[in-house]
Amino acid sequence: MRTLSATLLAAQKKAVRLPYIEALVHDYEAGIKRLTWTRLYTGSEPDNHHGIAIDGQGSMHRIRAAASDKLYYQKITSPGPSSDYSQWTQVAADCAGPCSIAAYGTKVYIFYKKTDDTLRKYYSHDHGQNWTNAELSAYGGVLSMAAAWWATGDTVVCFALKSTQVNAITLDTGTQVATQHAWSDGNHPLLDTYGIGATYNASLQQCEIVIAGKESDSPYNHYDLFRTKLSNLYNFYALESFLMSPDGEDITYEYPDCHLPPSPQTYETNRIVAAEKFTGTTAYARPITSHMVKGTSWSDTTFTEPRPFLDIASAYGLRLQSTTDYWWLERPDGVWRAPRAAASPLTLTSDLPSGRIVAVTQSAGDVVRGFSLAPTLVLTLDNSQGQYASPGEGALASLRFRAEIVLKLGYKTTAGNETSEAGTYWIDGWEYRSATLQGRASATGESTFTITALDGWGLMHRWTARYQMRWNKDDVNPKSVWQTLYQLLARVGIQLTNEPSKPQSTAILNFYPDLVLDQGTQGTQALNRLLSFVPDGLVFRGQQAFTKNPLPGESSCYTYAHPVGAGLVPAHPILTGQYAVSVPVSRTRAIGRDDSDNRILEEALDWDLLSLGIDTLEQTYDPNLQTATRAQERADAILRTQQTQATPATIVVPTNVGQELLDVVELTDARCGIDQENHRVLVIQTDYDRRKGHYDQALTLGAP
Repeated sequence: MRTLSATLLAAQKKAVRLPYIEALVHDYEAGIKRLTWTRLYTGSEPDNHHGIAIDGQGSMHRIRAAASDKLYYQKITSPGPSSDYSQWTQVAADCAGPCSIAAYGTKVYIFYKKTDDTLRKYYSHDHGQNWTNAELSAYGGVLSMAAAWWATGDTVVCFALKSTQVNAITLDTGTQVATQHAWSDGNHPLLDTYGIGATYNASLQQCEIVIAGKESDSPYNHYDLFRTKLSNLYNFYALESFLMSPDGEDITYEYPDCHLPPSPQTYETNRIVAAEKFTGTTAYARPITSHMVKGTSWSDTTFTEPRPFLDIASAYGLRLQSTTDYWWLERPDGVWRAPRAAASPLTLTSDLPSGRIVAVTQSAGDVVRGFSLAPTLVLTLDNSQGQYASPGEGALASLRFRAEIVLKLGYKTTAGNETSEAGTYWIDGWEYRSATLQGRASATGESTFTITALDGWGLMHRWTARYQMRWNKDDVNPKSVWQTLYQLLARVGIQLTNEPSKPQSTAILNFYPDLVLDQGTQGTQALNRLLSFVPDGLVFRGQQAFTKNPLPGESSCYTYAHPVGAGLVPAHPILTGQYAVSVPVSRTRAIGRDDSDNRILEEALDWDLLSLGIDTLEQTYDPNLQTATRAQERADAILRTQQTQATPATIVVPTNVGQELLDVVELTDARCGIDQENHRVLVIQTDYDRRKGHYDQALTLGAP
């Protein structure tokens, strides 16, 4: 249960309660600001290798390769809508294509592949006024390049990517000494590569890198976007794919880039762009984007599902950068920018003089249920003065599809208006309603604006696998059930966490199933499949989620009673109660096979039911169950789930603004002979309607 202040706890137990509700609408995607790109320049330059960097004065430096081995350079002192992005200066006539650029302070460094298959450095130490051209390295066979400044010192890193190898060439710009750090990943043999992007993470002192390549694999080769990183000791981290297309489907991913602002805000993270190319009928080459999930790290490979975001063709991809106020995006014939600053949220309350919240329906269910397509949040607002006529404009700029709503439930207390965050939701639609109220001296009109929104389960219901996804095909980089959930939820921007700590089953932490999601598999199907392996439940909280093993001995965290004086501590009143008991499964069986193909069979038994002659069996076969321990965990998990649902109860109470799913609560209802019994919260439905004067909660409960 969420922690509440003493005054808020007291207020929700009173006989007379005054509701207070808030809803904050952010133009966020799971805590990360959504970018709105504006194109500042549309030119006619041919697409080719290109790059962008920002120096210490905020000046923009751009490069582009062109036909006839030419390399062009451009400097924009104060980039903005009125800047001229069409003026270029030729700086080399021996550029074989691949090139990159980085800047810090007064220094600007351009790297490019020379026609003799060596690498050059073309650099300035005075903001691009004077230049020097010299050899960087004799490293040959380079297909693409990226560059990033290392911290705030003298080191710049040129990343040179060959077909099977990447080389991080660190250059001391004070001494001009270059050191090479060539590397290839033996566990992910590459057949070819198609581009590289890199950015520096100051807080972790590492370069974060994205690579496009084709991996040699069994049973088929595939095209991937991989992530890796370069540590502060200049060691590479193992490749891990986060986007894949099997060979033969005519889809490749090329020319990626990534960028993290030097001083990111809490609503900013590392962003990735790349070109997705299809060479079949109705071919295309379009830019796609993704970002790292808030609160996660690059090494976790927790990126949102890459998706198209600009209606342009993009053969050589796009390059990202940032200044204090803007994100920047460019290619030879285009420059875009998006504001970095997040607007203040649209604040809705039940107390607004106009446009107030008049009704709320909030639903949260246990993870073993099938997801209902009904919205999990319905928010009805007074629109009698037409305040919500233009969503997405002016004061309602943040009110857009998939904008983020932070719901806060509360009461008016002796300390003022107090609330508790009751969930984060994403707008899925809205509707207007009007009615004429009769029976008065003059007819009165009513107008409402109703928003429907999804929780994390809803986001996963809308997500489908874009390609076949597989975990634990072999022993390379194995993932437990928890770790697989962690990566799967990241596709919709949700961070799986265990802070504060919750009990976890052995199975969720130590079972490594060979899991295959076919193309088109729905996210909720994938979650339910994973959760069927373990007794743990999944609960969404804000932009995060957590798993919890519902142990039968868990203590209660809250008390509901009728009459409320029952017990030593004043209890939360029960308005109505319904309590049932049913016969659950009495025996479960899990079957698997070990590495030698010997049959494994383990059971979990309810001896109390079996002694009554009740033998109801549920069994499952899973080839992933390769030890007796794993099979016994599965049998126990199935029986535990069945037992939890065997004593269903429903109580209606004044809204408890801190109640969470899978909490254990104590019930006393003298009307039904219920005395200090523990139950587990499986479903919560909160209903508020100012017009009808109610603010209640229906809790569906099961065995503890």
